[in-house]
Amino acid sequence: MAINYVRVRRRIAVGQTPGVKFLARCFRSHDVTMDTIAKEISNATTVSYPDVLACLKALEIAVSAHVLNGSAVKFNYLGHFIPSIQAKACDTLEEVDISTIKRAKCRFYPSVAFMKDLAKTQFVLKDLEVKGYQGETPEVIEP
Repeated sequence: MAINYVRVRRRIAVGQTPGVKFLARCFRSHDVTMDTIAKEISNATTVSYPDVLACLKALEIAVSAHVLNGSAVKFNYLGHFIPSIQAKACDTLEEVDISTIKRAKCRFYPSVAFMKDLAKTQFVLKDLEVKGYQGETPEVIEP
């Protein structure tokens, strides 16, 4: 397995050497849907496609329900989905209430095993003839 990347031109405004720079960015040619995953699991096991799809949908519903209720959801290999909040800092304890909470978030923390496998991933340069990629255009592409 390998991750495709492209070379892009960016204007960097911060740091010791600001200016036009080139860097690698992950290139996703397409996103994988639950339907695709269900077909792959069905082909690799004896479980039928509709049954796999039903289980994946139930997993999606269960994970989101637990996170929305404030619980972390932990998968052994994949990692953890952990709810968190972003809140305004206050000077006194009494000032902290529901109005100081700005928004709820869900963070994903990969497991150690998944991170080790990710560290071994190969990278392949995706050769594209697309404006803004590969540094071939003279104009600076803003982030």
